[in-house]
Amino acid sequence: MGDHSPLKAILLPRTGKLKLCLLGLGFLFFVPACASAPPNVQPQVNSLIVANKAEKALAMMDSIKDAYGKNNELLFDLDKALVLHLAKNYTDSIQFFEKAKSKFDELYTQSISQGVATWVINDYSAPYHGEDFEHVLVNIFQALNYTALNNLSEALVEARQVDLKLSLIDSQYPPQQKNVYKEDAFARLLMGILYEANGTPEDYNDAFISYKKAEEIYREDYSQNYHVDVPLILKENILAAAQWMGQNDFAEYHARYPDVPLVRIADKKKKGQIYLIQYNGLAAIKTQYSLPIPLPGGIITRLAFPAYHERFCETKTSKFSAKDLKGGRLVHHDDMGAESEIAEDISRIGIQNLENRKLRVLAKAIARPIGKYVVEHTGEQMIQKRYGDNSAVGFQIAASLFNLYSEQADLRSWQTLPAEIRVTRLMLDPGEYELSLDNFDQDHVPVDRLNLGKMTIATGDVKFLIVRTVR
Repeated sequence: MGDHSPLKAILLPRTGKLKLCLLGLGFLFFVPACASAPPNVQPQVNSLIVANKAEKALAMMDSIKDAYGKNNELLFDLDKALVLHLAKNYTDSIQFFEKAKSKFDELYTQSISQGVATWVINDYSAPYHGEDFEHVLVNIFQALNYTALNNLSEALVEARQVDLKLSLIDSQYPPQQKNVYKEDAFARLLMGILYEANGTPEDYNDAFISYKKAEEIYREDYSQNYHVDVPLILKENILAAAQWMGQNDFAEYHARYPDVPLVRIADKKKKGQIYLIQYNGLAAIKTQYSLPIPLPGGIITRLAFPAYHERFCETKTSKFSAKDLKGGRLVHHDDMGAESEIAEDISRIGIQNLENRKLRVLAKAIARPIGKYVVEHTGEQMIQKRYGDNSAVGFQIAASLFNLYSEQADLRSWQTLPAEIRVTRLMLDPGEYELSLDNFDQDHVPVDRLNLGKMTIATGDVKFLIVRTVR
């Protein structure tokens, strides 16, 4: 404000108490500016991920860690853990995800004083504690870390914790406010695959139980809430597991999926299997919706609340292919390819998760401006009584500006997440293969081809390949 500002002319001649009040308002203007999202950091990380430069992203993150801010330590750990995962540094990724788990637990029991600060100013005044679905995805990516390291027992431990964590999260909400995201079909599918890969009779029994639960969640929950149907790979696996269990179980699923061919577990063991886990796109990000609200007495405030916005991704489907390398020459088999399918739509889970708790978000968005108004109206009355109408008007203007500036929706999120996790599988005869992934847009026009290198497959092998695509 310049020296001839009308507001300054009204306020400056007053006493030190009034100046102190304005100084307090100035401090409040300053606080939300300091406590905000790291807007310039995560886009830089994502731009390197898009360019398939995970190692450079790691180097940059180490050099700008402080730019995340002390209230965003959890975001740094989540981003760092996932970028390490994408860089195939699975051991270090495990360590950072464990740090994130500890941080989640710590923030779950955060102090009352931190909670009060968010009501007085905005949510940026407190550490970011993560969305419910982000808590769960930590265990899923940990399971995939251990899977990549061929530590299937630890992978199963992480996958099994998903159901427990979802139950604990849901238990904190009253019955009328339960989350729509209360079960995870992909975690159950992954558990079934891991059990089956272990290959004992007890594991086959556990695999069938996991597949059965996954199929139920996809069919009754995911198809309705996220438009994700039962993947073909699950239909194939549950038929094989049901056939192993007995005729009654097989009859049930064969009747439900009559067009899906049966490949028995015994026949699978004569081949090698390669499961492709494809992370595609970038997850939805939060944007702010706000509405100015006039309050009694001339003070203006606004409601501000977040909503997820999906980011465009050109790749809508993909085909995982293998070329058999025999006698030093390349032999192409047209039938040795498999279409990928969505197994986990992270963006839609996030959107539905936030939509589901909209009433809780709106309640806080409404209560906070009202709380500010009560404090400001009391101050305005005091100033009017002691210093007159002109000073009260000046305070009213300053308070309104503060309200409009400070009331910000919390737009922080785990932005390095993929939009979706796609899965597919090749069953191959023993041999050496050259692997590739072809990505296509919604019109099935080729987007790009990724050469995934060579892999040797032996009888009974179950291998996993993790790929990141962002176009």
